Amino acid sequence: MAEVRVILVEPERGINVGHLARAMKNFGFKELYLVKPKANLEEASIFSAHGRDVLKKAKIVGSLQEAIEGTEISVATTAKPAKSTRNVLRFAVDPKRLAIELRSINGKVALIFGRESRGLSNEELNLCDVILSIPASESYPTMNVSHAAAIIFYELHQGKFAGKGKYELRREHVARLMDVFHEILLKIGLPKHRLTLAQRAFHNVVSRGAIAAREATLLLGVLRKILRKLEQSF
Repeated sequence: MAEVRVILVEPERGINVGHLARAMKNFGFKELYLVKPKANLEEASIFSAHGRDVLKKAKIVGSLQEAIEGTEISVATTAKPAKSTRNVLRFAVDPKRLAIELRSINGKVALIFGRESRGLSNEELNLCDVILSIPASESYPTMNVSHAAAIIFYELHQGKFAGKGKYELRREHVARLMDVFHEILLKIGLPKHRLTLAQRAFHNVVSRGAIAAREATLLLGVLRKILRKLEQSF
């Protein structure tokens, strides 16, 4: 099972930070990063109960990019998953699906929660490999951040007791695949707006697909052969 780093981006209320730290303690998660917190951390400590040690050891950083450094996969949470097939940025998995995939990952996974008032921006979502959303009532799908976190933590905790797979894909594999795919898109002359969407769609498939390192190597070989053929034809 992957190690999980929980990241809160610009949390605004101490009570939510405290309750989230408590939920982390409940399910055995220890590593907490706070990106430019606006919340009163002394207030957060009051509400953290036995999760106070998690909060005390939390690292405060200046950007989401800094917070995800050293992780292999980053998972962003949102209450607004894609409703249209055209919105590839917000294609989301649910917590149970995420737990199935993470139980066979070796490495550290960043689990990212946005601001209470407005969540994560599109730019922040674009930094991440996987988008996660909790299926809820369409009339009111937005949950309190600590409540949403507790549901996700529960599913990930349950996933620890299931069998392990062979998912060994790392950021370096994804980066190589994306680089060659980008070169192919340039060679075929895809318009800029389509190129961006195609890259994101390919990134989604690779990141969500739980492919093994060996499979990534085979795909990379195929893509490179396609690129060479294209280069010879121009």
